[in-house]
Amino acid sequence: MEIRGIHESELEEMIDLQCRVFRPDGHERYWQYVRAEPSYRRDQSRVLIVNGEIVSTLRVWEREMRIGSVPVPMGGIGGVGTHPDHRGAGYATALMKDTITYMRTVGYDIGVLFSAIPCAYYRKLGWASVPLEGFRVTRSQSTGLAETDWHVEPFDENRDLEASIALYDAHNAQQSGSLVRTRSYWESGPARIRDILPTVVARRGDRFGGYLNFQIDAKSANILEVAYDRTQPGALTALVSHLLQVCEREGVEELHGDMPHRHPMVNLLTEGTAGDTFLTGNSAMMLYAVNLLALFQRLLPELQARLDAAGQDFASASICFVVNDQEAGLRLLDDGTLQIFESDEQVIRMTLPGHLFWCALLGESGWDQLEPILHQQGIVVGAELAALLSTLFPQREVIFWAPDHY
Repeated sequence: MEIRGIHESELEEMIDLQCRVFRPDGHERYWQYVRAEPSYRRDQSRVLIVNGEIVSTLRVWEREMRIGSVPVPMGGIGGVGTHPDHRGAGYATALMKDTITYMRTVGYDIGVLFSAIPCAYYRKLGWASVPLEGFRVTRSQSTGLAETDWHVEPFDENRDLEASIALYDAHNAQQSGSLVRTRSYWESGPARIRDILPTVVARRGDRFGGYLNFQIDAKSANILEVAYDRTQPGALTALVSHLLQVCEREGVEELHGDMPHRHPMVNLLTEGTAGDTFLTGNSAMMLYAVNLLALFQRLLPELQARLDAAGQDFASASICFVVNDQEAGLRLLDDGTLQIFESDEQVIRMTLPGHLFWCALLGESGWDQLEPILHQQGIVVGAELAALLSTLFPQREVIFWAPDHY
């Protein structure tokens, strides 16, 4: 058995295997993943070889994901598959374990995957789920929203792409869970396959106010992404009004999307449909701390900024987080400065369940919300340290936009 990056001469064999495992008609699509992805390197296609044959494979996508507002290098794992004749021998497991070593070697701090199978398989390998919120709105009728002076038009790439890129960057600068999108990413074949381009845009004269990406399928509307100038809420209202008009015309009965129900768009949809709103979500997004110490070092400036903004005096403290058999320490000095350290035998060690660690880090749950759960698991800290951790790890919305799935 050999595990390594793929050779050029083996690409056709790997793609044939992907077609057999995932979709028989995927040949052109999988070649696009290789030839039309600007960040692709052959070592990102990991293969397990037995007797000269590729029997298992996966792909690592090079991305940056925001944790809070901090871009963090990540390896996005997708396309984990094994030849039907070779399943049950542990090949995919061996490949997954080797891939963690590979990602650490090339400098990714975290790994992210979206599980299409029961998450229990990946949990056994140290991966942890982070629940992503979603919504579903039934449409009784379109009641209409407030009139605005924004005009909604179909997206025109020549006219609107640059403005859409700039707006995405501004809108998501503080959005935990969002990806950093380069210009080449927007233009790449895989991104276009996944419908990254907006459906409609909101304009007022020469001013660009927002965009909306949605799909209509039979009686359902799927909202993939929305971005708007937050200083111009009328742009969002115009986009939602347009969507509701389309839904009226197409006989859509339900609208849904992967974003928290607190999002302003969901509120407008509820108002404009006279329908009912249901909370949905899933735990398919899973994360792995590839390099815990490097991750905390990268997050340190934002953690310090949160502490400074709180304007509170906390007693000096040291705590060491233990995740995926790695340790990273966080120390608060007497002058209010935070430090990251690798190991110290004299500090509190907190071995956190992976899903709670990631919920706190991304902000899906604030530390104060996680405390009762941690208490049930025997993880208890003093009141002063708990107050510090609540300041460092507040709740915030987490969104991984649908077009960025891989």
